[in-house]
Amino acid sequence: MKERVHSGTYTNTLERLVKEMEDTQRLDELQKQLQEDIRQGRGIKSPIRIGDQDSTDDEDGLLEEHREFLKKFSVTIDAIPDHHPGEEIFNFLNSGKIFNQYTLDLRDSGFIGQSAVEKLILKSGKTDQIFLTTQGFLTSAYHYVQCPVPVLKWLFRMMSVHTDCIVSVQILSTLMEITIRNDTFSDSPVWPWIPSLSDIAAVFFNMGIDFRSLFPLENLQPDFNEDSLVSETQVTLGGEGSEDSSCKPIFSTLPETNILNVVKFLGLCTSIHPEGYQDREIMLLILMLFKMSLEKQLKQIPLVDFQSLLINLMKNIRDWNTKVPELCLAINELSNHPHNLLWLVQLVPNWTSRGRQLRQCLSLVIISKLLDEKHEDIPNTSNLQISVLHRYLVQMKPSDLLKKMVLKKRAEQPNGTIDDSLHLELEKQAYYLTYILLHLVGEVSCSHSFSSGQRKHFVHLCGALEKHVKCDIREDARLFYRTKVKDLVARIHGKWQEIIQNCRPTQGQLHDFWVPDS
Repeated sequence: MKERVHSGTYTNTLERLVKEMEDTQRLDELQKQLQEDIRQGRGIKSPIRIGDQDSTDDEDGLLEEHREFLKKFSVTIDAIPDHHPGEEIFNFLNSGKIFNQYTLDLRDSGFIGQSAVEKLILKSGKTDQIFLTTQGFLTSAYHYVQCPVPVLKWLFRMMSVHTDCIVSVQILSTLMEITIRNDTFSDSPVWPWIPSLSDIAAVFFNMGIDFRSLFPLENLQPDFNEDSLVSETQVTLGGEGSEDSSCKPIFSTLPETNILNVVKFLGLCTSIHPEGYQDREIMLLILMLFKMSLEKQLKQIPLVDFQSLLINLMKNIRDWNTKVPELCLAINELSNHPHNLLWLVQLVPNWTSRGRQLRQCLSLVIISKLLDEKHEDIPNTSNLQISVLHRYLVQMKPSDLLKKMVLKKRAEQPNGTIDDSLHLELEKQAYYLTYILLHLVGEVSCSHSFSSGQRKHFVHLCGALEKHVKCDIREDARLFYRTKVKDLVARIHGKWQEIIQNCRPTQGQLHDFWVPDS
C-alpha cells in the first residue's frame, strides 16, 4: 500500500503507521500517569498534550532511522511529465480592450444599407442585430449578391468576442455560408473578403493575448504595431466602444469556443482563397498559431482545427524550399523549454509531405539548440539528415548531459559545490532532456520512404543508440525516470530494426511507423 504525500514522490504508509504507533504509546503512558495520580489523590499535575514534546521537530516527529528507511524506499515517478508545461498566453484581464459584444454596432461601421433586410438591421439595436443575424436574415439577404465587407468584418469580430458559445457558433455558421456563397459568384471581378493579418491580430489581441505573444520575434514583425492596431480598429468601429469595453474584462476563463471559431473560419478562407496572404504574412500566422498553442489551458483540448489551418498555410507558401529553414529557426525561438519545443514539433501535421519535411527539419534544429551546438544549414535529403543525426546521438549520453549541468551549476554556486539533493535534481533534468531529445530523434528518422542506401545509416544509428544511451542507463526501482527513458530507447531501437530488415516497407506498414506522441 502506498499513499501520495506530495507531487512527484510516493512514500510508504509506514510513515503514518509509525506516527500513529508513537502517538498511541504516548497516550497509554499519559493515561497510566493520570490514573495513578487520581488513585493517590494528587490530581492532575501538568496537562501534557501530545505534540508538545520536541516542538522544534516537524509535524511527524519520526525517528531518524524511520526517516532513513522511508527515504530509501521513496519513488520518484513524474520527473518526466507526460505533458508539456505550456505558457500563459492569454491574459483575461486584458480581454475586451478594443471592443466587446455590447460596443460592436453595425451602424457605426459606415455601412449604408440598400436592401430591405439591410435597412431593417441598421434600424435595429445591437441585440436585435445579433438576433436577426443568427435567425438567417443575413444568409437570405446575400444569397444572390455579394455581402458588403463592413458586414463581414462585423460578423468576424462579433463571433470572436460574443460570450455566448451558441451565438458565436451561429455567427460562424452564417459567416461561413455567406463566404462560400460569395465565392460561387464566378462573374465577380474580386475575390471574397478574407480577414487581413491586422484583422486577425486585432481579434486575438482583444481576447487578451499580448501583442508580443502574437508576434514574438523581433526580426519577424508585421507592418503595424500595437498602437496602430488598436487605433485603426477603433476607426472602423466609428471611434467608439473603447471606453465602455475597458470597464471590465469580457472573459473570465479561456474563450475556447471563440478561439476555435476564428481558427475554423481562417481554415475556410485559406482554402477558398489560397493566394490571399503573402508568404511573409503566412509565416507570421503560422508563428502566431504555434505560440497560441502553448497556452496552458489548451493542453487538454484537441487542436485539430489548428492543424487543419496549418496544413492550408503550409500549402499556400509559394517559395516553400526557401521558407522552410527560416520557419524552423523562427519556431525554434518560440520557447526555451525543451518539452514545449517538442510539443510544437508534434503539432505539425505529419500526414502531408510539407508537414513531414517541416517536422523533420524543425526537430534537427531543436536538437542542435538543446545540445548547445553551433547552428548549421539544415540538410535537405533524408540521408544527410540521418548522418547528422548520428553525430547528435553520440552526445545524448545521460551521464554526459548531467556532467554539463553539474559544471554549469557549480559555476553558479558561491562555494563551487552542490549537495546530494541538488545533484539528484540535476540528474532528473538530464534524463528529462534525454527523453525529449530521443523523441526528436524519432521525428527526424521518421521517413515514409526508405531506400537500401539508407540501411547503413540506420545500422550506425542503432549502434550509437545502444552504446551511448542504452548502456549508460542504470535502472533503479526508486528512479522511475530512468526506466521511462530506457523504455523509449527500446521502442526507437525496435522501429529502426524494422527499417533495417525492410528497407522498402509497404504502404500499409507506413501508417503505424512511429511511436505515439508524448
